[in-house]
Amino acid sequence: MGHQANSPLAPEAPLLQGLYKVEFETPRGKALGVINAENGKLRGGSSAFAYIGTYTQNGQSFAGSVSSVRHTPDSSHPSVFGFDEVMINFNGTVKGGFAICEGTATEFPSLAFKAVLTRVAD
Repeated sequence: MGHQANSPLAPEAPLLQGLYKVEFETPRGKALGVINAENGKLRGGSSAFAYIGTYTQNGQSFAGSVSSVRHTPDSSHPSVFGFDEVMINFNGTVKGGFAICEGTATEFPSLAFKAVLTRVAD
């Protein structure tokens, strides 16, 4: 029984890895984008923002930080924080092809941030 981790019957925790659609919101608004999670790095964006960050995973839980930086001035895509550059610290859970996380921006600790990630591709 010492090799339980290698047992084909042991359920493997899903990895936060692949390309995801990300839907996130704060009390100030909602937004959509894509983000790729691979080997501890997060890279993604929307038509107005770039997302760059890192994460660590322990079982089904993960935590990390991501910067959101405006790359294109576009008044039809306001920041959900009301600010064009923020650093978000988050933690969450992976469940199959989904991940759910919440956190706060360093610049606005009173604004709750929530995100739902849906895997699009590996």
